[in-house]
Amino acid sequence: MKVEGMENLLAEIEKLGQKGSRIENKALREAGDVVKESIKKEVPVRTGKLKQSITASRVKTKDGVKRVEVGPDKDGYYGKFVEFGTVKMKANPFMSRGYETSKEEAMEAIEKNLKEGLGL
Repeated sequence: MKVEGMENLLAEIEKLGQKGSRIENKALREAGDVVKESIKKEVPVRTGKLKQSITASRVKTKDGVKRVEVGPDKDGYYGKFVEFGTVKMKANPFMSRGYETSKEEAMEAIEKNLKEGLGL
């Protein structure tokens, strides 16, 4: 079986049903971990609490679309102030930088995992 392009990979995964769903979830988790590590490299560190709070969620589905959320957990609630700034503090968009530097690698991780799951 020869598959080219992400759309074709996803179509093949859909045909597998439950097994395909597990393959898809594994790919998304791995991509989330790639983005998480990239964001952690960009976090400004004062106490290290914000850096420790960066997590990747489990795979979530809403309206048939699967996703993994990456960012600070409740202990790093102030990450949004660092990211976007406040009236008294300049923005330091560490999450945006982390995402931008890792998005290609995350897509490669998804593609690699999907191909492995399909045995390609």
